[in-house]
Amino acid sequence: MKINRFFFNNKDYVFESDFDFSNEHFDENHIRSVSNVHAKITGQIFEDLLMLKVQVKAHVVGVCAYTLEDVPLDLNIKENIEISDEVEDDDVIFYEKNPIFDIDPYILSLIVSNVPTKLVKEGAKLPESGEGYRVISEDEYRKEQQNKKDSRWDILDTIDLDK
Repeated sequence: MKINRFFFNNKDYVFESDFDFSNEHFDENHIRSVSNVHAKITGQIFEDLLMLKVQVKAHVVGVCAYTLEDVPLDLNIKENIEISDEVEDDDVIFYEKNPIFDIDPYILSLIVSNVPTKLVKEGAKLPESGEGYRVISEDEYRKEQQNKKDSRWDILDTIDLDK
């Protein structure tokens, strides 16, 4: 959705809209879908800097880190975004050359950055073992590795060096 920077010269201007991210592709191990996105944006212009106050409400379906099942998550995000029409040497100020620009990437990045990287569904527990694998602690793993003999070198034991 396009937004016009100059509308924010009026300090009472409010941009409010619903966004559709149903066609977006996400990391399948982090987010499955984003829906019901509504954003309210207010802002002010200070010389070449557009300072936006963004409020986003969204419904996200994430992935449980233990079971890989869907985890519903409702987000209420309040963030500030600073946009300049001049290239800045600042990591927090975004550059938009034209006065009319697409706000969708900013809204989507706010949503993605507010979804925890490790979601755990309520009541989910780590699996204890299964076919072809077992779950052990790091300490148990280290003990096994210390006691483990490297079979690649066993053939050297058969060589007779006294000949």
